[in-house]
Amino acid sequence: MKIPFLKESTSSNLPLITLFVLLITLVGLVFVGYEHFLGTENKELAKAEKLVIAEDEVLMEPPVSIISDSTSMVSSVDSSKEQDSGQKAELDLEVQKQEAEAQKIPEEKVVEPIGKSYAYVADKGESLNGVAKRFGISVDQLKSMNPSISDGFNGGVKVNVKIKAIHTVGPGDVLRVVAEKYKVSKKSIMDANHKSEDVTLRGEALVIPVK
Repeated sequence: MKIPFLKESTSSNLPLITLFVLLITLVGLVFVGYEHFLGTENKELAKAEKLVIAEDEVLMEPPVSIISDSTSMVSSVDSSKEQDSGQKAELDLEVQKQEAEAQKIPEEKVVEPIGKSYAYVADKGESLNGVAKRFGISVDQLKSMNPSISDGFNGGVKVNVKIKAIHTVGPGDVLRVVAEKYKVSKKSIMDANHKSEDVTLRGEALVIPVK
């Protein structure tokens, strides 16, 4: 025998119970899910902060190395520049030396006059210049022929000179004639022989200067 009242009462309460169970389940799920998501978010935030800190540390290190690298590069560049400048200075100095040597005027070799060697006894107080003029040669030539003498030469000693010849005076050999014969001036013959007058003696030996 069916009881209609119980059937209707049971069927009408079933949706309410189901709804209530669903609500409790939803509340539980929401609560559990919130804690889950909140915990994950905290973990993610902590991870993110660690990553940011790590990235900051990584980013902070390279500038130091870059600065040191740049410093070493600058120092190496400076040292290379100094080396280059030093090498350039040495090359410039070498070039200047070569140019100076090229511009040097070579010393002229003193050529001795052509003639016969003659030992002349210089007067006391006679200078090298005076002896050179007397025999028609230069002071350099006189020094070349007499390496032992100096600029302080003061006569009174024998000096090596060059002459054209020694002429023995014969009949009619006046100084003018002798000078024409050897193509020198009469005065130069007088100077070489210490003559103050145009006078010759037969048999006299006259020293003929080179000019």
